[in-house]
Amino acid sequence: LSLLLQDLYGPRRCIHEGILPAEVVSGWSGFLLSSYGRNTGQTPALPFYAADMGRDMSGRFLVLSDRTQAPSGHGYVLQNRRVMGRLYGSTGQLANIPPLLPFFRAMRSDLVSLTPYSKQEAHVVLLTPGPGYETHYEHTLLAHFLGLTLAQGDDLAVRHGRLWLKTLDGLMPVEVVLRRVDETWCDPLELREDSMLGVVGLTQVARAGRVAMANVLGSGVLETLAIQAYLPRLANYFLGADLLLASPRTWWLGDPVQRAEAVARWSELTILPLAYDPVYPISGNASVAALSREQVLAMPHRFVARESFIPSRAPCIHAGQLGHQPVLIRAYLSSDGQHARVMPGGLARVATGHSGSLAFSPTQGGVAKDIWIVAAQPFEQRETLVSTPILNPAPLVGVPSRVAENLFWIGRYAERAEGTIRLFREFMALDTEENSLTSRQRDLCRRLLLTTFTHVTATYPGFTGEEGAYALSDPFSELFSTLLTPERVGSLAFSLRSMIHAAFSVRDRLSTDTWEVLDGISQALDALQGRMPRNLGGLFWETGPLLQGLTAFSGLTWENMNRDLGWRFLDLGRRLERSMFLAQVLETTLAEPVEESSETAIMERLLNVNDSLTAFRMQFQTTMELSLVLEKLLQDDTNPRSLVFQLTLMENHAAAIPRSPHQNLYRTHLGRVVFETLAAVRLADPGELIRVTEAGGQREKLIDLTGRIRKLLPLFSETASNSYFRHADPPHHLFRANRNAR
Repeated sequence: LSLLLQDLYGPRRCIHEGILPAEVVSGWSGFLLSSYGRNTGQTPALPFYAADMGRDMSGRFLVLSDRTQAPSGHGYVLQNRRVMGRLYGSTGQLANIPPLLPFFRAMRSDLVSLTPYSKQEAHVVLLTPGPGYETHYEHTLLAHFLGLTLAQGDDLAVRHGRLWLKTLDGLMPVEVVLRRVDETWCDPLELREDSMLGVVGLTQVARAGRVAMANVLGSGVLETLAIQAYLPRLANYFLGADLLLASPRTWWLGDPVQRAEAVARWSELTILPLAYDPVYPISGNASVAALSREQVLAMPHRFVARESFIPSRAPCIHAGQLGHQPVLIRAYLSSDGQHARVMPGGLARVATGHSGSLAFSPTQGGVAKDIWIVAAQPFEQRETLVSTPILNPAPLVGVPSRVAENLFWIGRYAERAEGTIRLFREFMALDTEENSLTSRQRDLCRRLLLTTFTHVTATYPGFTGEEGAYALSDPFSELFSTLLTPERVGSLAFSLRSMIHAAFSVRDRLSTDTWEVLDGISQALDALQGRMPRNLGGLFWETGPLLQGLTAFSGLTWENMNRDLGWRFLDLGRRLERSMFLAQVLETTLAEPVEESSETAIMERLLNVNDSLTAFRMQFQTTMELSLVLEKLLQDDTNPRSLVFQLTLMENHAAAIPRSPHQNLYRTHLGRVVFETLAAVRLADPGELIRVTEAGGQREKLIDLTGRIRKLLPLFSETASNSYFRHADPPHHLFRANRNAR
């Protein structure tokens, strides 16, 4: 296949000598004219290959399809073997199973060997279409295991004839791309102009040999089933030998001779489209099954006829029961151009539907299983996949701006969700905990907490204004909506879903333990929305697991993440959101003075919402003075919930973020904003903040301080976004070529 690919995009001898009809290539969408005559320089052109195989009823293994442009599934193989290792590793049942680690070491080595530059500094990225695609999890697994940078199209840019990764530290060169994006989507300039997944100019730098592609752009031409009709002849032409592993006999109906043979045996054959996929046979063949022979023969170049293939069955345990199901196998090969290595294992696809079903895809009920190739003798030295997450040291690369942006918003959404839950649970505690509040004090605390709830979540009108009067008297519907309606911006469900969505975009940056916590949060939210509590008491108890999960997530990211720029932006988002939350809560609850006994109740609620009540009581015993409360929440450097604590960390993070050489932090917009905010808080006098003005009857200085904070902190977020995150317009065409012009 590699020789055929180089010939098709080069001299085309097999076509000129009549071995392969030109129409097979020119009529197939997988042939890229932009790559013609340019791909022969990269060796090998097909460093990676996979074959979907099955065993027929006679016991023969046959190749059903060739995966040549972006062979996928390596990550699932890794995960399956890891699971098997955990289940059976200590029992000795894997002793005779050849390990997969040598294959993946060779795979990484083969990737590095492709670089047109120095192998010692080769930077390899895995190009993924992103978290919106079902295979993104597999891409994350593979990138993490091989030590590759997981990149989306907008993480990359072509500048000065080379491919670069856009990071917070600037542009970093990329030498090799392991692509998991179909080739026609890789470059909106020369290929599909509607693509949002590729990189403008990628085809040009690949043609020029400035970046290596695995596999090369244009390799998808080999995936057409029409080529399988000529593979036996092509093998003899290029190798002088027969195929060692055959395919079911195939006829391309665009060839008059082959069409005549197929028509003579029509009832015995299966008609398939050129892009038929054995793993997704229902979706790929449903429309063909509805066509009559006359309709197929009216456009024969779009179809092949193939000897009917029924995969053999194998014993399987499914849903706790032993049975026998149809099985397909995906086998993998890696090559450096001189030597090829076959994976000693693979991916088994099992159709687990009703009897006779051939739906192998996961979306149609199919499952993937590990493949064991049992050796006669046990392997003496074994390296486990469980304990080896990265194979070789990779060049140190910066944090892509897309990653930093997603981490920043993960921090913000996590803290926003936690604050929402804490406010709700404090409101509920007014009725559920034992306390000595009078009904008047309880009503006041309820009103202030509910009003704060609306301001913090920005779900107006909520409990504010004239429209909020009814909601205050019967808060269930509004609270229920603000907590559990994912379509409502600012709701708890919206914040949690947004956090998890952002986390999927940076899955390779988060540890397995962190993902288990995120999965737990997602499951707890699903359960909460599924049960739909009928009263506020039910909501109170159901939010407990969510708060625990968010607290665990906070602890894991603080303790386990590397202190790189990605972590700094995640923590920046968290500290920014916590600061804005605290400023809003202080203003809403304390701006207007109330009688002393009620104010004491408010202060207790305020400290508890900010998880500082226990620390306050340990420091001040039973004393509950407003100036001391403000000092604890605003200016106490030892309180991890205080405003000064958040702003100090933000200042430290801002100092570590890249800026122009020799530029002082406080000369940057980001530095000035955080410095001004921190200075205002440190210089504030709690005794003055609690003073009530005679004219307005409010604590004007407290309102001025919190208002200033709430004005400055959004500027910090806006400045960080404009300076470090992606804000380029998507590419657009100055003109559109007429693809149908002759």
